Amino acid sequence: MPSFKTPEWAAQPCRIASLQVHGGDGTHVSHPVDRKACYTFGRDGGSCDFELKDSTCSRSHAALVHHHDGRLFLIDLQSTHGTKVDGKGIAPNKPVQLKDGARITFGSLPDTFVVECESSGEKRPAGGAAEAEPKRTVRAVRASHLLVKHRDSRRPSSWKEPEGCTRTREEAVAMVKEFREQLCRVGGGELAERFRELAARESHCSSSRNGGDLGEFGPGKMQPAFEKAAFALKVGELSEPVLSDSGVHIILRTA
Repeated sequence: MPSFKTPEWAAQPCRIASLQVHGGDGTHVSHPVDRKACYTFGRDGGSCDFELKDSTCSRSHAALVHHHDGRLFLIDLQSTHGTKVDGKGIAPNKPVQLKDGARITFGSLPDTFVVECESSGEKRPAGGAAEAEPKRTVRAVRASHLLVKHRDSRRPSSWKEPEGCTRTREEAVAMVKEFREQLCRVGGGELAERFRELAARESHCSSSRNGGDLGEFGPGKMQPAFEKAAFALKVGELSEPVLSDSGVHIILRTA
């Protein structure tokens, strides 16, 4: 069987994702799947990210791949006994979009892999994942953001925490989700003003002095995950939590 080749449309994750693995023996383990573009599943534990310990699973069975627009796909790698999503077999070598709560099984392995992911807010157009490109090219956007750093951030210190922070990545995500909920409760014409106030008070980025405003920027000016999320937004739209080397962001596109 040929080795798996990462699709051209794959990219570093810009949204939070994990697999909740419910074992046939009653165990439950959570595995993050938002640290790299692709994760592979198979009986060959030496070459696959997830070892499938069942004789009905192929050595290289399936791959989970992050699309550059934030969506998540599963590809069956011509496995002998197949892969199922929500109880339905999927065609080999054809990317299938995974939604939050999707249940994945491999061959006759009794374990169930349940997807937990942030919604990308975009529908997959006809033609498959490889053709899922924007209908128009946006040359520049203007956006504001609120950043929460964590101990694994590229630079954990900030104006709010000059000595650095000790919070975990998960704790930073929880904080950002709470801020986002506050903003969503406002909505409408008050969203931009409320965002400015919240970013000025809570953002760990130096842009907080400008209410989180980053000004106008084009492709290649921001970290890839941040850029992809910002360019995918409509004017006035608020992003889901976005992960980058700097920390966890919420982004508001303003122009």
